[in-house]
Parts: sequence; structure tokens; C-alpha cells
Amino acid sequence: MSNTPVFRVDRRMFLRGAGGAVLALPLLPSLLSPREAKAQTAQRPKCFVHFRTPHGAIFGANMWPADSALTQTLFYASHDVRRGALAAPANASGDAVISRVLTARSTVLTPTLVSKMNILRGLDFPLYMGHNFGAALGYYDFDKQRPASPRATIDQVMAYSPAFYPSVTSVRKRSVAIAASGTASGSWGYSTPGVRSSGVASSPISSMESSLALFDVLLAGTSGSGNTRAPVVDRILDSYRRLRNGNSRLSAEDRARLDQHIDAVAELQRRLEATTSAGCQVPQRPTTDNLSLKNSGSFAGDPAKNVEYFRLVNEVLAVAMNCGVCRIATISIDENNQNLTFTTRAPQGEDWHNNVVHPSTVAGPNQELVVQFNQVFFSQVFLDLVSRFERFSNGAGGTLLDDSLLAWAQENGNTPHFSFSVPVVTAGSAGGALKTGSYCDYRNTTRKVSGDSSTGSEGNSLWAGLLYNQWLGTALQAMGIPKAEWSESDHPGYGWKASYQSTYEYFFTNKGFTSAQAYPSSMWQKTGELLPFLTP
Repeated sequence: MSNTPVFRVDRRMFLRGAGGAVLALPLLPSLLSPREAKAQTAQRPKCFVHFRTPHGAIFGANMWPADSALTQTLFYASHDVRRGALAAPANASGDAVISRVLTARSTVLTPTLVSKMNILRGLDFPLYMGHNFGAALGYYDFDKQRPASPRATIDQVMAYSPAFYPSVTSVRKRSVAIAASGTASGSWGYSTPGVRSSGVASSPISSMESSLALFDVLLAGTSGSGNTRAPVVDRILDSYRRLRNGNSRLSAEDRARLDQHIDAVAELQRRLEATTSAGCQVPQRPTTDNLSLKNSGSFAGDPAKNVEYFRLVNEVLAVAMNCGVCRIATISIDENNQNLTFTTRAPQGEDWHNNVVHPSTVAGPNQELVVQFNQVFFSQVFLDLVSRFERFSNGAGGTLLDDSLLAWAQENGNTPHFSFSVPVVTAGSAGGALKTGSYCDYRNTTRKVSGDSSTGSEGNSLWAGLLYNQWLGTALQAMGIPKAEWSESDHPGYGWKASYQSTYEYFFTNKGFTSAQAYPSSMWQKTGELLPFLTP
């Protein structure tokens, strides 16, 4: 781990300083050399955060917008896929509603934030998964066993790519894995980090749970901890005057740009009352650790404390990623979540998966608990981090969220154990690499599959869709990772070209087709492309 101080006064820090784009110097074309002009198009650093929650098991009607929202149809690979503009109209209670689960206060889920999100339906793991830790990131661990053909998870591919981290001089950690309750991280790397030919490690990468430990690893000891900085205007005024009055190459038009810029900076400084940078100012070490909440006797059945447990992690991650000391994080909750239910119903000593999730496959109080679990997680954990990213300027007229990809995926689809339509919710365009503002439905509505006796009424609502492998490749491309570092020899996307186990082939044959027909070769050959409707 590098001990290089994060908090330093340099061009990068200044451009990501307080108040946003107004603090970044305006582009002055008359002073640019041809090489410098070309460099202006270079991508800013990106961040990737992935949340994984257990179970799935949310009825389609509770998870997704209504089908009437889908207004565009495109034939892709083997079937028609559909898209609609994402919208979150406010209800009478002042909530913005995409669906029952995807609901939050309208002051949080604003039209601007909605326009930076995507909701992806109809992405399938191409084999029966049962329980799994790492499938959402590309480690297809059927029943938590080692895959027959394991792959590193995409976060670890990113972490060791020179395209993602051209330099690690100021990077404290390439990636961090946070696992609630100290369970497995769900992230797997290569035996020799970053060396694909060394094979996938036999154990997941180590995780942490404590928010204070996360602060100590990523932020403690920086010279900026708890300090306030001199007003930005004071620091740049001399440079401004020298450039403004002493450079004969500066055109009159650019001189006017500078004057307007310095006036805007001064006004912002006055409004902020000299609080200076919201960019890379590191706060004092927090006084509360999320583990103290978890270990309190009232944690079980207290949604507010469950949320605060993650909010303390989000608080550290947002600052650390804005400072550039780490740009990759995964956050995972296991299905044996026990005290972490985001509901007022404490586990009462039994396993939530068996006693809540399995009975939730028919409408009733257990499905309502599953909905509440996920609605609270979405509105107060996932959107909490998204909103924090949105509040940081990227110094170029946008926000940290604009340069990032934050994603939430689940262990299973709309019925427990089954891999059809595993939900993916995203925020951020990864620096413009992805088009946002869409609800995408990739299901093949001509390939309805059957459930079994454990799937209840929701077992009648299963369709095959596109391959989850294509989402993995989409995320890698959005982060700027060259295909040469991750594409497969038997298909152009990422991950094991798995197929359904013969034991579970009846899902398809009961409906008169096979899994190979549901996921044909034409679909596998599309896995190296961005998912439909996401190309800018």
C-alpha cells in the first residue's frame, strides 16, 4: 500500500476542487499547442462501485416499471428487445416512483438523477446457479462451489489493468471489498494479481467490514485530514494576474474568459464562506464505527440502524474515490443476512432465506418483506452513495457520478435460486461511455420457461433473455478496459461460456425448446458489444 500523501496542491486536485466546474480554469484555445489541444479530449479517471444483495425473489410487478413504459423495439441477436425512457413520477406522498422497489423521496430521486440511471431487465446467468457469491461479478459459482471454468471477477480485471490505473502513485488500494457480516467478498482475482495466465485464485480476495478500518486504509494520515485550505481565489490570484496581463499570446477573447472566470470563482468563494474545496478535503476520522451499530442489541429489526451501518461506509468511499486513492469497490451482503433485514421484522433466530424468501414466491406478507428489504436498500443505501457522487464536481462541468459506473445486482432473478432476469440497476455514464436514462427489457417474450414446485405463482413469469456475460463485457468496456485483456477464445465477451446443466434442462424442454435455442450461438457472438440501447 502506497504511503504517498493524497492531499496535495496540484493541477489534478485544483481541477476537482470546491464548487465544481466554475473552479476549473476555462479552456483558452489561443495558448494551446497542437499536442495540448489534442490532450484535452483525454478521458478523466473513472470509478466503479458494485453492490450485490442476496436472494432476488422480487416479483416482476414489484421490481420493474409497467410494460407500457416500453416504447421502442429492436431485433437483436435472436429476438426483439425493448426500451423506454426512464421516468419516476411523484406520487401523493412526495415519493418518486419507478416501481414499488425503485421508489425514493423525490428530493433524492430527482429527474436529473433518473436521467443518469439505467434499469436493465432480462439478463440471465447461462446456468442454474442456486446460491452464489460471485456470479453478479462474473464468478459463476453454482451453489457457492468453484466453477468448472472459473473467471476473475470484473472488478479485479479492472484493478490491475494499466488502462484503468495508468499510475498508482497516489493510489492507496487498487480495490476494496466490503462484505457485510464478514462473509466472503464475492470477488476473485488471479493467482498472481493482474496476470491472467496464472489462473483464478482458489480463495476470494480479502474483505473488510468496519467503516473505521476502511477510513484508516484509504484516508488516514493524509495531510488534508480535518484541515481547511486557504481560499482558492487567493491561491490563484497572482497566477491569474501574470497570465492576464503578461502573456502576449493571450487573445482578447481568452482575456475576457479569464475575467469572467475569476469573477465566478470569487462569487463562489463568498457563497461558500471560505470553506474551500469539497473536492479532496479529508474530514476528521469518524467517531462512530458501523460495527458498533451492528453489535448493539437493537440492530436486528431496526431499519434505521441497518441503513446507518452502510451510510458510514458510503461516507468514506465517496471521499476516497473523489480523492483518487481508490477507484474500485464492491459491497456484498450474503443471503444469511440474519440481523440485516432493512425491516422491522427481526430474524427471530431463523434463517431469513428459508423462512421469508422461499415463502415469498406467492403473494403475501413474505413478498412484502422482500419488497421492503430491497426498497429500503435502493432508496437509502444505493442512492445514498449515488447522491454523494453526484455532489462532487469533476472540475469539467459535470460530477463524479458522471465519470463513474455504480451498479446494483442481485443473487438471483424474480424467483429464488433461478437465474432468469437478474436485475441490474446502474447510475452514471462512465465518462460518457454509456447512454443513460433507459428502462431496457431484454427478455425474449417468445421463450417463456417453466418453474417448478418451489417457485410458486411467480414461476409462471420466467422468460429467457440476453446473456449476463454481455453485461460484464459492457461494464469492462465502459471502464475503458481493452478487449485484449478480457475477451474469451470461444466468444467475444467476458466470462465462462457456460450451459445449463442437464438436470435443469426441463425449464426449456417443458416449453418445447432447449437452452441452446434460448441462448443460441448468435447471442454469444454479440457478447463483445455494448448491451442494446446503451451505446451513446
